Amino acid sequence: MTDLESIPAFDFPTSWRHGRGLASRSGEMLGRLGCRRPLVLTDESLLSLGVVEPVLASLGEAAIAYTVCDAVNYEPTVDLFDSIVARLDLKGFDAIVAVGGGSVIDVAKGLAVIGSFGGHIRDYAGFDKMPGVPSIKVVAIPTTSGTGSEISDGVVLIDEARQTKFLVISHKICPTVALTDPTMTVSMPRQITARSGTDALVHATESYISKGASPASELFALRAIELLARNIAAACDNGEDLDLREKMQIGATMAMTAAMNSKAGLCHALAMPLCALYHMPHGQAVGMALPVVLAYNAPAVGDKIDRIFQAMGFGDDGFSQLEGLLTQLGVSARLADSGFQEEHMPTIVQETMNSAQRPPNPREPTPEDIAAIVRRMV
Repeated sequence: MTDLESIPAFDFPTSWRHGRGLASRSGEMLGRLGCRRPLVLTDESLLSLGVVEPVLASLGEAAIAYTVCDAVNYEPTVDLFDSIVARLDLKGFDAIVAVGGGSVIDVAKGLAVIGSFGGHIRDYAGFDKMPGVPSIKVVAIPTTSGTGSEISDGVVLIDEARQTKFLVISHKICPTVALTDPTMTVSMPRQITARSGTDALVHATESYISKGASPASELFALRAIELLARNIAAACDNGEDLDLREKMQIGATMAMTAAMNSKAGLCHALAMPLCALYHMPHGQAVGMALPVVLAYNAPAVGDKIDRIFQAMGFGDDGFSQLEGLLTQLGVSARLADSGFQEEHMPTIVQETMNSAQRPPNPREPTPEDIAAIVRRMV
């Protein structure tokens, strides 16, 4: 009989609410959760541009006293995370309202863990190291359409000492509530729209062909691929179009719903050392890897590649059309442009092999396979 643990499951711990203007009801949501002492976590630019204002106004209207921390101004490192922990009395908060992209929301989830259980974030690296569900609730309000961190079970930080990233993964750290509001994404610049949307597209694509895919995750993944691939270019060109922003945001959250359950694959495993070594944005790294990794995986996934290209709206020459879309978005670069050095190859190969994102890949890569994939990206 098949081991029950080996059968793909589909879990959705986060309460997902979607609607235009929903961020302005943050205070009401905290009241429903019974929270009165929130930390509002964001980044400096979003705060200065007024993007966070609907959330702050809502908390004020609900007579909820809040503290603002705007320190997540770049892709988070362990050192940045530690500095935020040192400056805050985390036990004084009963909720964290995370307003921002994946970096902000990931840090919020990590802070909820440390504030609830203590220790250092490294103590929880890997799978299911949580002693329980954090007592500090997380309300995630994304301002990008990409990472899906608003419903995901992971925290991703750059480990500069090891020149890679590490993951904290557990369904116990999924945000309590995700409020997706397309009006919060309108200020997102074209480049970030392209990179974050590409990240979401790779989540959907990798989850669809993952070893851990289930009928439910495949349904979410294919719909996400359709929403993202068919609207991302237009959303980049017409950022104030709320219909486009809405499709991208729903697609991004659906993509991570699939990826959280089935897991990702080799694109994301490769991105770990590439981002750490060359300081490239995550969406750039996974987008660069997508065509090469899809071609590598094609022999192992049957007609799923054809279904992916059909969902994208492509014809017979799907790989060429995918390359064309990535070029149009500005994410189809080469590693040579980012300063690739052959001496880095052992680190890239080893960290990719060690990544928690590698085992779900439909083909089991050898170190030689990974090196060949990287050289195709140079």
